[in-house]
Amino acid sequence: MMRHLLLVASLALGTGCIAYNDQCQPLVENPNERVAFIARGTELFLDRANARHGNNPIGQQASDAFAWVFSETDKPADFGVVNGGSIRAEGLCITRNIVASGPLSNGVLHEIMLFENPVQAIDLSEQEVLAMFEHSVERLFATPAPIVSPAGSFLQVSKEVSLTVDCSRPPLDRVTSLSIGGQAITKPGRAIDQRRLRLATSSFIIAGGDGYSMLAGKGTDPTRNPANAQRFGGIDSNIAAAYLKQSAFNATVENGFKVEPARQVLMNCSVPTRPQN
Repeated sequence: MMRHLLLVASLALGTGCIAYNDQCQPLVENPNERVAFIARGTELFLDRANARHGNNPIGQQASDAFAWVFSETDKPADFGVVNGGSIRAEGLCITRNIVASGPLSNGVLHEIMLFENPVQAIDLSEQEVLAMFEHSVERLFATPAPIVSPAGSFLQVSKEVSLTVDCSRPPLDRVTSLSIGGQAITKPGRAIDQRRLRLATSSFIIAGGDGYSMLAGKGTDPTRNPANAQRFGGIDSNIAAAYLKQSAFNATVENGFKVEPARQVLMNCSVPTRPQN
């Protein structure tokens, strides 16, 4: 509740330091606690282009965490996603476009994922999953166009997903291959009575936010078996922190996390560059 009140209070600040309260108080009680290492030789880019126009390592870890939190329930998730718009560079009185290799603190993670969205799971058809991913990539820029105001609807995906996209193709017809959990999905995809895929993501996306109209209403439809994450307060940033803390990424910097480019192969798409810090 305190974090929520501080965040609401920040909306009235207007100008001045980039902060969620005028004293720049940490968003969690244990901000200096290490949750994981960013791998040696890796930098975490948080600018909009790198969060919304390509595979992003913290987005991938958050997506993995969303699927993980449902792993011991009676209806585990098949995969997880997080929208690039929820990955933020704005910190407490600073903008943090780059996080260097080394320890990632709980405080910084909560600044990166600051919206405190609940995490939910629902059943989808192959058709709906394909429509979701087509919407994710429809506003990507084809090479050699510059990346200008990239869409926050671009999805970072969990390790169960293997997706190939061709930006030279027209929007809503860019997904050229997709598999989840090693099982291929071919267009136009099967209906819900033929195959169900269980998605874990934020309540914002499941409610149809960022243009995900194909998901709207599914979070309250009992035929889609909606469920709220029960552990770690059910909140996205808390779940991501807990997942990282118990993972091998929290052992040494050599074992730290880094981007996995094979999750989404983006062909003929403009490539983000290294931001300025």
